Amino acid sequence: MLSSNARPPSSIAQLEKDFAAIIMNSRDGDGSGLTTSRTVTRHTFTFIDGSRLYITEELSGGIIDVSYYNWVDQDGEDILKFHSDPHERDNRYQTATEPHHVHPPEGARLTNRTRYPNFHHQELHTIMEHIFFFSYCCQKN
Repeated sequence: MLSSNARPPSSIAQLEKDFAAIIMNSRDGDGSGLTTSRTVTRHTFTFIDGSRLYITEELSGGIIDVSYYNWVDQDGEDILKFHSDPHERDNRYQTATEPHHVHPPEGARLTNRTRYPNFHHQELHTIMEHIFFFSYCCQKN
């Protein structure tokens, strides 16, 4: 593995402040029907364009063990999924940035690959910044 999660859980309160310009709603829970617990952070942000980010950070010893950040459009269709679950048992599913990888939406795949390397969008703040630039700055209304 080239990469490690070894970082503290994301600060939801700080993200709400830093990205207030694009967050319409913020709530506990990640779309699974479950809410935050001692060992899992679960949260959902709804953005000004109607898209949502489902946040799941599984914790171990006070640090992120595995993270799932699923960005979906207003209809619930995948935009991008930023995951860090390792696929150690099958090399065909590993990426150069294992365990970090991105799942594209079903209809936007360039090949039959379902996972792409994720060199830069591994932390939630960086992912939120990406969504900010895409949703707030790049979309024409």
